Amino acid sequence: MLSKPLIARFSILSSLVIAGAALSGCGYSPLYGHGATSANTQGYLSLIHVRPIPNRVGQVMHSSLTHLLKPRSNNAPQAYDLSINLSESLATLAVEKNAFATRANLTLTADYKLSRKSDGYLLTSGSAKSVSSYNILVSDFATLAAKEDSRARVVQDLAEALRTRLAVYFQGPGQKQPPLISKSVRP
Repeated sequence: MLSKPLIARFSILSSLVIAGAALSGCGYSPLYGHGATSANTQGYLSLIHVRPIPNRVGQVMHSSLTHLLKPRSNNAPQAYDLSINLSESLATLAVEKNAFATRANLTLTADYKLSRKSDGYLLTSGSAKSVSSYNILVSDFATLAAKEDSRARVVQDLAEALRTRLAVYFQGPGQKQPPLISKSVRP
């Protein structure tokens, strides 16, 4: 006779096998893996030119996003323009009895527009937001360092979110994608 733990293990294992079979049959494919569509997705991402973003936070976002979209080379042709408008807000939290805040949330919002470079046609647009918290300390220098570290985390998180949204756009169901431009031809 089978024990209850053995039956539970068997049912979990069979559930995982069934779930795996269902995922393989529904058209699921990895976004950045080694499939035919994921290779095309990375190809499309490398064709995106990130337009300059004002301010220091914008420069860091530009650098981070460019590195994520073109991890191997910056010499790819540019078929798309990505415009980003950043806005930052700060909210204090955890107020003590003496009315001093001890924690803050730094929120960075990016409104983005992806358009074709050839005719300026808007392909997709949207908004993404990222929030990071930091401690407000007695030392001004320590608080500034904590805030800058929080800002770096929120910029990196937002850049990764934008990359994912763009990859999903290019791999979307029924998406009419223009052919990839040859690496030897510059538009």
